Amino acid sequence: MPSTGLVWLAAFALFASAIARAAAADLDILLFGSLDGGAESFATVGAKAGFSSLDDSGFVALWSVGGGMRHERMFCGCGSRATFTRLSQTASELFGYQWIIPEGAIAVYAGSETDLDALVGVAAVLRTGWRLQGETWLRPTEDSLFQTTVIAGTARNSLWMRAAWGYKLAGAYLGPEGSASLNETGYRKVSFGVHATDVAVAEIRLRVAAGLQWETHRAGPRPYLGLAAWSPL
Repeated sequence: MPSTGLVWLAAFALFASAIARAAAADLDILLFGSLDGGAESFATVGAKAGFSSLDDSGFVALWSVGGGMRHERMFCGCGSRATFTRLSQTASELFGYQWIIPEGAIAVYAGSETDLDALVGVAAVLRTGWRLQGETWLRPTEDSLFQTTVIAGTARNSLWMRAAWGYKLAGAYLGPEGSASLNETGYRKVSFGVHATDVAVAEIRLRVAAGLQWETHRAGPRPYLGLAAWSPL
C-alpha cells in the first residue's frame, strides 16, 4: 500500500514549489482554501496565478492539493457489516484562460490530476489522469451573485458540480446553494444548503455554508458545514 503520508507530503511540496516559482516570476497570485465538514470531511488549499493582473482577461494557472476522510459500512470477510475508513488525497496543476466581462468572470482550465484512494487496512490505489474545470462568478444585477463550478477528472472518472445564488445583504451575498458529486467507485453525494459569500475579514474573503447532504452508504441526510477563504498574496 502506498504511504498516504508520503504522497500527501510530495503533493504539498510540489504545490509549494509552484507557488514559489509563481512568486519569483512576479505573477499576480490569489491564495485560497476550503474545508467541508460532515459525514465526509475534505480540505483543499490552492493558488491561482495570472500572467497579467487577475482583474483582467488573460491566461491563468491553478494549483491545488486536498485530502479527505469518510467512514463506510460494508460487508467484510466475516459475513457481517463493518465500518471502514476511506482516505482520499488529490493534487492538480491546471492552465487556462479567464474572461473578465461587465457581469463578472468566466474561466476554463485543463491539466493533470493525481488521486490516491485508500481503504484503511484493505487497499490503496494511486491514479493519474486529466482534469477539466470551469467556473463563473457573475453578478446579473448590482446586488446579486450567481456562482457555478464544474470539475471533471479522469483519475477516478469523477464529476463535481456546485451552483449558488445570493442577494447582497449586510455586505455579503446570502442565498441557496446545491452541489453533487460522483465517481467510478460508486460513491454519490448531493447537498443542499444556504451560504454567505464574500464576507470580508481584513484582506480575506470568506464563504460560510451549512445544510444537509445525502451520501451513498447512508440511509438519511446528514448536516454539513462549509468554509472557504481567499486572499491575494
